[in-house]
Amino acid sequence: MIFHPSITGLFVHEAVGHNAEADLVFSGASIVAGRLGTKVASELVTIVDDSTIEKLNGSYSYDSECVAGRKRVIVESGMLKGYLHCLESAARFGAEPTGSGRAQDAHSMPIVRMSNTFIEPGKRSLDEMVSEMGEGILLEEGDWGYVMTERGQFTCRAHKGRLIKDGKLGDPTREVSVSGMTLQALEDIDAVSREFATDMPGTCGKQMQGAPVQGGGPYIRVKELVVGGQE
Repeated sequence: MIFHPSITGLFVHEAVGHNAEADLVFSGASIVAGRLGTKVASELVTIVDDSTIEKLNGSYSYDSECVAGRKRVIVESGMLKGYLHCLESAARFGAEPTGSGRAQDAHSMPIVRMSNTFIEPGKRSLDEMVSEMGEGILLEEGDWGYVMTERGQFTCRAHKGRLIKDGKLGDPTREVSVSGMTLQALEDIDAVSREFATDMPGTCGKQMQGAPVQGGGPYIRVKELVVGGQE
């Protein structure tokens, strides 16, 4: 299965980004608790959350606690490198704040939030990734997703897709949903494209607060997932 950048953005935000929020880690609601410095993904995968990129929906100079925004490396070449922290969670972990404490408004308490979250581009082309496949599906136009962080289970939905057979794109599909276990899906990524896009602005909800975010990434190929939809 190949994810279009919009699906990659959904997957990274829902399945990885939320699990890396340190308040969820501390509360025991994250599958990556206690796994800093260990392998959690294919070595092809580097995941960042970066609030310094100009003109993206999730960008800012300072968070709601007056900590400067920055590029935060969550996963580097498959290794879990860090969590996202506000001042409170950083104090609990004895870690450095990452400028990830964001409040919806002046009446809300800052909590740990993502900004612009994506997988960094790789070296393959989409055409190469398709041509190497026997049977599969290319998922396009990411719609929505959700994650159960404590179970490590995620679901993403795409408006449309294309079947792949003998290395060629075939019949279209519509309203396709994919689901799987986060760590297994990350490990099963066997190709990452150099084509890259961050074209998924939106609002992320958490604890009854909304925060502007943006996602995207390259095309990624995952060896096996559960798929449902219509031709």
